[in-house]
Order: sequence, then structure tokens, then C-alpha cells
Amino acid sequence: MTLGLWDIIYIVTGIAEGLLCLALILRTIPFLRNEQRFMAAALFLFAMASLLLSDSYWIVYTLMRPDTRMPMAANEIAENASFLLLAAALGTVFDENRIPAVREMICAALFAVACTVLWIIWTGEWVEDIIGGIAFGYFLCVCVRALKQADVLKKQEWRLLGLFSGLIILILFLANEVPGHYVLPLEILSYVFMFAVLFALLVKTLRTVRNGGDEKAGMALSFSLYAWSVSTMFLGEYWVYITAWFLSFLTLPLMQRSVRKEAEAR
Repeated sequence: MTLGLWDIIYIVTGIAEGLLCLALILRTIPFLRNEQRFMAAALFLFAMASLLLSDSYWIVYTLMRPDTRMPMAANEIAENASFLLLAAALGTVFDENRIPAVREMICAALFAVACTVLWIIWTGEWVEDIIGGIAFGYFLCVCVRALKQADVLKKQEWRLLGLFSGLIILILFLANEVPGHYVLPLEILSYVFMFAVLFALLVKTLRTVRNGGDEKAGMALSFSLYAWSVSTMFLGEYWVYITAWFLSFLTLPLMQRSVRKEAEAR
């Protein structure tokens, strides 16, 4: 078996993300020397290490067995660990009992469940998809709670986020039921909604970071931006997957910066 075009693209993208994770690990290490800044920085560092290990395994597997779907293995375990570690890092900053976000977290959990069902329909891998859905769903719920507590989204923005999320799921489920010639237009429509939310979050995050606003707001937005880009990646294929993957690891420096700013503010 030989490497195909998409295998090469995946390998190059994985190498780029792995190198970025390594750079962020090295930049985060100095914050471990201060006890007050230790926890969030340590958890973020471990999350980057998990992503680095996941990329490394992915690259080696693709080189050894191109065009072969990978079973649940070290890369998925490391990827799920990164979601839990990032959720824990965010949880050290936002008190779960301070401002309730029950409605928003229920919606996030339902979105994660719907994503998991779609993954199972597409791949037939029950165990892997359920485990991944639980880890990602928890991370998504913590991000939503952080957004609520940081008060960075207006009421209208929350409504639009919920509307777009619901439409994306509805369209993708419809795409599995309609005749073949309707599938591509529906998928393209869902991708438009996905990237619309992604770029809206990106703009809001960059504005918050550039204006030097509340450190917690920057952390909530950057982590949520990463979560949404990952969900876009998992709900797309080929060019959508690669584009969202590329955007997801470009958000990692924003996350590291927000962790650093929050640590410095303590």
C-alpha cells in the first residue's frame, strides 16, 4: 500500500500540530515554578502533551498502514485525555457553583449526544464513539459554563449559537435520510453554518485578546473556540476535516496565552 494525497496532507498537518504543541509545552513550563499558577498551567501542559502523543501515533500508523482505518488505539485515548485535561484546566478558573448555566449545559450535552449518534451512524464504531462523545461532551459543557460565567455572549448571541447548532445537527441527520443527490447540498449548508459560528467565535476571541480585556473572558472564548473547531472537524470529512483541524490547532496559542494571562493575574 502507498500513501495517498489525503494521507500526506494528514501527516503534514499532524506534524505541524505536534511541533506547535511541543513549542507550547516549552513555553508553559516556566509557569510551573510558581505555586499559585501551577494547576491551570500544568493541566494545559499535560493536554498539549496528550495532543503531541496523539499526533505522533497517528503519523506512525498512517506511514505503516496507509488507507487503513485506525482502530481505537493510543491516539484516541490521548485525544480524549486532552479534552478532559482542558476541561479541568478551565474548571480551575471557573467555579461550577458560582453562576448556574443549567440550560446552556443541557443544550451542550444534547449537542454532544447528537454528534455521537452521527459518528456511530457514519463509522459503526460504538465503543470508540461513545467514549469520545462523553469526553468531548464534558469538555463542551465546561466551555459553555465558562462562557456563561464570563458573561461574554449577549442573549442574542446565545440564541444564534443554539439555533445554528440545532440546524447543523438537523441538516446532517436529514442528509442520512434523503436521496443521494440531495446529500451534498445539505452537507455544504451544514458546513456554512459550522464555519459561520467558528469565524464569529474567532473574531470575538481575537477582539477580546487584543483589547486586553478580562482574562477569564479570553480563556472562556479561546477554549470554546477550540471546542467548536474540533466539533466542526469531527462533523466534516476531507477538506472540511483538514481546514477545521488546521484552525483548531491555530487556536492553541490563544489558549496558552489566556492561561498565562490568568496565571499572571493571580
